[in-house]
Amino acid sequence: MENNHYIETVHNRTIEQIAENMKSYGFPATIGRVYAFIYYAGEPLDLGTLADKTGMSKTRMSQVLREMVELNLAEKVFIKGSRKDFYTIDADYYQNFVSLFTSNWKKVVQRNKHLEQKNQLDLKKALQDQTLDDEAKQQAKMMFEESEKSKEYFEWIERLVDFFESNEIFNHVPRKIEK
Repeated sequence: MENNHYIETVHNRTIEQIAENMKSYGFPATIGRVYAFIYYAGEPLDLGTLADKTGMSKTRMSQVLREMVELNLAEKVFIKGSRKDFYTIDADYYQNFVSLFTSNWKKVVQRNKHLEQKNQLDLKKALQDQTLDDEAKQQAKMMFEESEKSKEYFEWIERLVDFFESNEIFNHVPRKIEK
């Protein structure tokens, strides 16, 4: 009976560790907790069971599971004889890191590239504006050049994301160092 207390303590501590890790990746801790519950169950779980285990409403659990599926942390699976949706997780820590890392950076790149396109359109208009004085045109030219540097930077991040998603990263930083 005493052993159960220790096992439960480690179990709960690990769930919180996963939740904290998720926060460090920029995602809600609830995703980490749900991930841990599915992991420890060792089998696919349905939305209702997960809501009961975590104390979340079914509506909130549905949102969390949808986000986990979008992040490639969970997937919906078919269970013969049941009409419920069941979810399982990919227990590969390395692949999960890649999914979380690239998900964040894809959003950052997309948002910033869109902003730079808008900036450059406005700066081109400013450079063609005949009423602008030389000082303002010089400033617009300098800002356009900075925008070009930003675009190059975000294109580099895109290549970095591709490098991770292709799993090429593991050729350079192996999962495990052979001793």
